[in-house]
Amino acid sequence: MAALFEYYPGLGGGLPWVSLANLPTPITRRGWPGQPGKRIWIKRDDLSSPLYGGNKIRKLEFLLGRALAENRKAVMTFGVVGSNHVLATARCSKKLGLECIAILSRQPATSYLAANLAAVARGGARTCDYPRIGELATAAVTELRREKKETGVYPLVIPAGGSNATGATGFVSAAFELRKQIEQGLLAEPDFIYMAMGTTGSVAGLGLGLAAAGLDSLVIAVRVVDESVANPCVLESLWRRTVMRLRKYDENFPDLPFDPERFDIRQQYLGAGYARGTPAGLKAVAIGRKLGLKLEGTYTGKTLAALNDDLLDQASAAKVLFWNTANSRALPPASGLDPTLLDAGLQKYIRSNEKPG
Repeated sequence: MAALFEYYPGLGGGLPWVSLANLPTPITRRGWPGQPGKRIWIKRDDLSSPLYGGNKIRKLEFLLGRALAENRKAVMTFGVVGSNHVLATARCSKKLGLECIAILSRQPATSYLAANLAAVARGGARTCDYPRIGELATAAVTELRREKKETGVYPLVIPAGGSNATGATGFVSAAFELRKQIEQGLLAEPDFIYMAMGTTGSVAGLGLGLAAAGLDSLVIAVRVVDESVANPCVLESLWRRTVMRLRKYDENFPDLPFDPERFDIRQQYLGAGYARGTPAGLKAVAIGRKLGLKLEGTYTGKTLAALNDDLLDQASAAKVLFWNTANSRALPPASGLDPTLLDAGLQKYIRSNEKPG
């Protein structure tokens, strides 16, 4: 059961949800390499599911729960070809008997791109290659009409990253999960929680959830995408829409106004852009290995880089939590993939050289 439902039973009685994750995810305590006396807590969302770890599973419990409740036969979602969100959606949809239609655009090559794309195809997703971002709206309409014609039912549209009010609810619940772990003595209430910020759903949901749970932790949101995608206006809109959705199902959920003071958005770790590694991020990935973590250079490496810089300045008494949103579950290699599972454009793309990061 989602932790949120324990505190607001009215939500548990009506809000669509399906169990996909192994929750609560563990809390671990680690000393910081090279800085004696400085220790951090780590929220191990990389272990959230044997299907595929990371933060997306929490969102999908509510998103795919909604698809099932509405008797949809498919979901349609969007992402770049190496998208962790698309991969998680494909795997979880297959488990639940839903078709996944993946509208994909291009990204810079990374070490995980080919394996992720191959896993999406093996997961049974129907991949649709649209290299230019400007084509996505037309692509969505085309695929929606095709699915309606074939099945008689429109698919549930899930935005990139699963970041709408339905998906963000997964991280509202995560904040109550954290509160319970604090009450159990697994960690002290953090002063700072470090989290990657892409499409903003996890960050917005967590900030709202912390407020509702009565926790004062500051969310250090490390922006890993262009500012047009992740900014305070997007955060505020998603916060407000999530409150409205939750109060629709249970009026006891507090009508909390957006509080920008709950977030510290870090802009300086993006580097040259999304999925483009930075020296600080790659250094942080190496630090992560010493902490027993399998990180990557697109999201969690840049986030840990911010934490590393801050630890140089913070007093050792600061209570810090790193929320690991990466997947640590092994994926089969891209080699051996049946090429018929991908269209010609993606077949060519997956054969291109990979780059580290």
